Amino acid sequence: MYLHEAHLANIVTSYCTCLGGLMPLIYCACTHIQPRRWVWVYFCVLLTGLPTVWMHTVEGNRVASFFDVGTNILLAWMLIVAVSGDYMSSPSRKRLVGITLALNVFAWCWLFYEIFAPTKMPLLTLWESGHFYTGEIVLILNALFGAALFMVYRKHITPAARPFLYTVLGMFIIGLLLATGDNEHIIGYIFPWHATWHIVSAFGFITLWIFNHIRFSERRLAVNSGSVTPLKEY
Repeated sequence: MYLHEAHLANIVTSYCTCLGGLMPLIYCACTHIQPRRWVWVYFCVLLTGLPTVWMHTVEGNRVASFFDVGTNILLAWMLIVAVSGDYMSSPSRKRLVGITLALNVFAWCWLFYEIFAPTKMPLLTLWESGHFYTGEIVLILNALFGAALFMVYRKHITPAARPFLYTVLGMFIIGLLLATGDNEHIIGYIFPWHATWHIVSAFGFITLWIFNHIRFSERRLAVNSGSVTPLKEY
């Protein structure tokens, strides 16, 4: 029934990704502090988790892979939309969002083509299990760009929130290594590389919610005191 010894672990831990989006959505519904653009980010995390479960259930299915990678790219792009909305001026943000959207639409079209392509070849191979296809490279570039935006504007982030930002970025780096590791074997009986990425990412997204909760709570206090202007709700 299972294709390899890590197959079941990949399926079960995929539900962690769903929880990584569902829990922040519940927290947002209870607190009403974070802008809608960040609620959309958490919704995209939940949305990503569903085809992730499907894809690992039917490994090798190109349609499932299209929805898995495609929703991951959507999530990474929504992070760019959210972070740019926090710090960039409206004209600059519109240009950035428009350009990145156009590039990602091209990537989604390529992913759709790969469903029917005679062969699906990796765009980059770094090691035996480190095969990177076009969609995965686009996903990584989107995620790196979103992380870079946070680092560029880190001086605008309050000292209380910065440790959580660095924690999220650290988990992202660790997760990148895990996600591209061996997908078919369990090391030492307890360590499935790719499945562990699902768990790390879930805690990473919940930590992202904590980071946002701290900085937006502090901003709300500053707005109530009249020292800063409120953020736009989009």
